[in-house]
Amino acid sequence: MVNERKRNSGVKLVTDMRRDHQPRTRKRNKGEDIPEDRLGNRIQLHFSPALREYLAKDREMVVVKKHVLKIPATFNCETVFSEFLQHEKLTNSIYLANGTSLDMVSGLRAYFNHRFVVELLYKGELAQVKGYNETKTLFSELFGCEHLLRLLTSIGRMISGKEFSDVGFGILQEHFQRLLDFIDLYKDKYLNPDNYVPMQP
Repeated sequence: MVNERKRNSGVKLVTDMRRDHQPRTRKRNKGEDIPEDRLGNRIQLHFSPALREYLAKDREMVVVKKHVLKIPATFNCETVFSEFLQHEKLTNSIYLANGTSLDMVSGLRAYFNHRFVVELLYKGELAQVKGYNETKTLFSELFGCEHLLRLLTSIGRMISGKEFSDVGFGILQEHFQRLLDFIDLYKDKYLNPDNYVPMQP
């Protein structure tokens, strides 16, 4: 069973993802209008056709065919995060040097663990986590990339562009997209059909 710890211990929350590692833009004065092109703006990620197809099959496996993802996952989310950061080190080292990639992963980990039960599970999966303490369990150590992908489909409505400077918003969206592209690159490794098992009666 995954180790139970206080999930807010050493975990950087969404404020970390709001930090802008580029030169700061001028702060808006209180009551100053937000530019019209930013009103209602949301993180918008591009999912490849293969990932969109996988998400549809994921829903079908759980809702229609009554399967769940086996736990602990062969490659849990912490493994995906670690391997993504290693990939960043080789391809986008500047983002590791200034801490941007680490902040994004820390914030995403916090979202995953705090919102797991209410945001990332289909009804048929609830029984699978019934024995776990929702406030202490690090679900990112237990579940894998399938649930992380589900989180990325809803990240746009969790984070509003109005909370960021123009530069900060662009950086945030770019980082989420790079993580999504990384998952797409290694989808055959992380998103294996054999990860599903029939639901227990």
